[in-house]
Amino acid sequence: MISFDKFYSLFQKNLQNLYKNSKEIESIFFLLMTHIFKCDKTTILLKLSKKGKIHFIIYKKLIKKLWELKKNKPIQYVIGKAYFFDMEFIVNKNVFIPRQETEELVYWILQDNKNTKNSQIFDIGTGSGCISITLKKKKPKIGHIYAIDFSQKIIDIARKNAKLHNVKISFKKVNILNSDIPIQKKINNNSIIIIISNPPYIRISEKKLLHPNIIQYEPFQSLFVPDKDPLIFYKKISFWIKKKLTGIVYVYFEINQFIYLDIIKFLKKIGFFNIKIKKDFHGFFRMIRAVYYKKK
Repeated sequence: MISFDKFYSLFQKNLQNLYKNSKEIESIFFLLMTHIFKCDKTTILLKLSKKGKIHFIIYKKLIKKLWELKKNKPIQYVIGKAYFFDMEFIVNKNVFIPRQETEELVYWILQDNKNTKNSQIFDIGTGSGCISITLKKKKPKIGHIYAIDFSQKIIDIARKNAKLHNVKISFKKVNILNSDIPIQKKINNNSIIIIISNPPYIRISEKKLLHPNIIQYEPFQSLFVPDKDPLIFYKKISFWIKKKLTGIVYVYFEINQFIYLDIIKFLKKIGFFNIKIKKDFHGFFRMIRAVYYKKK
């Protein structure tokens, strides 16, 4: 039987050419080991320090997972789950892996809406459902949430995650590029409407800037937009708001840092105001908030 420390050395050796940062390899190692052994990081650290042995059946399973990682497969797809706001979410090849930048967007929304109740919230391009579910979990009275995506396979994953976290979300299968999002005929006059979206925003020409495991495994349709119309999703959502919604509408977008000025210019041009932009933890302009108003 191989020891934990020897497997750790083997793990590092096999992934060092894919991940230049040793801390990233270490993080992936602990995600895999805590998943396989169904324990916390401290337990794995103890086994490493004591050079504990790994049973050959489990070792075979670990080697299989290591080969998947060596083929650039993201650890989240290898173990079938990702973490967002320290909560576990089921993920597979059909959904984009939740990112820390999106956590920052959700935190902004929660801070802005500490006292908000009975809102109508639309999460457009919900993916794993991490935004909707986190909002409802952290603030149960925030209001009714509609989570929208174009694929039934995506909706199925998001629905499983809602069940996992025991929250009520209304899921709707809508391709927003081809159809308007259906809304209730009557929205309470006193309710606030909040639109949230982390849509595809990476231009095809920017593929070269991404890690190979993103390009090879994460869903193309959740990532990329054409260079000739990189604002395609922002336009569609914004024009839908103008066409279908009345009263005060608060909009939160995650955005491409390279074209944030274009997004601001577009939103101003079509009548949005009180536009505020925020940087993420990397220092990039990554999220934007705006307001739209039309008399009821």
